[in-house]
Amino acid sequence: MRHGAGPASDRAEGGMVTKGAHVARDISLHGRSEVLRAASRCIQRHGVHKTTMDDIAREAGISRPSIYRHFSDRADLLLALTTDHFRALTKRAHAVMARQDSFAERLVEGLLYLAENGQRDELTRFLVTHDDSEVRWHLGACDTAAALAAEFWDVFLDAAEQDGELRSDLERPDLHAWLGRIHLLLMSIFDVYSDRHAHEYRDFLHRLVVPGFVTATTPSRSVRPDPLTG
Repeated sequence: MRHGAGPASDRAEGGMVTKGAHVARDISLHGRSEVLRAASRCIQRHGVHKTTMDDIAREAGISRPSIYRHFSDRADLLLALTTDHFRALTKRAHAVMARQDSFAERLVEGLLYLAENGQRDELTRFLVTHDDSEVRWHLGACDTAAALAAEFWDVFLDAAEQDGELRSDLERPDLHAWLGRIHLLLMSIFDVYSDRHAHEYRDFLHRLVVPGFVTATTPSRSVRPDPLTG
């Protein structure tokens, strides 16, 4: 019998990962999740820009160096947090979008859902405005923004393309980029006209945005006068 290798040996033949390694990985993932939850609570109290690594460490009940076992720096932590947050928002938005009857309706409802939530949610706003040079660099370097846009829109863009509802002359990266710009525009409009609600912009989007993405033969909803000029 080999010394140090009992019935529950942590090393299998051929160098395969075994039980001990899986436990260590699970503990590491748990610790990472705890740090992210602590960061989220700090941001709710102090805001993104005023939250420091020391704040997060105190909230999580660990030392500041312990955070760096999971994240290389503050920007890496914020990127992970906003990514997780945006994916949760994506799941909720998809539930709303899936109930719509056409691609045009799903497009409009998706944009409005993003804008409404982004306008009032600091983490979503932080992600889409990239209001931090270091985080902005991380977003570009690892293509996180593009990947999140694809996660949000592609399931509906793919279906619309298959059904002949999506214009065939549009490249997918261009679609992601323009949908992102429209999202930011809507957020800025919601900031200026904070007393207005999403339903006031639906006709505006159907008349001025939908034709840029949907085939000309695809019917959209009827429109009323522009709410932005009323």
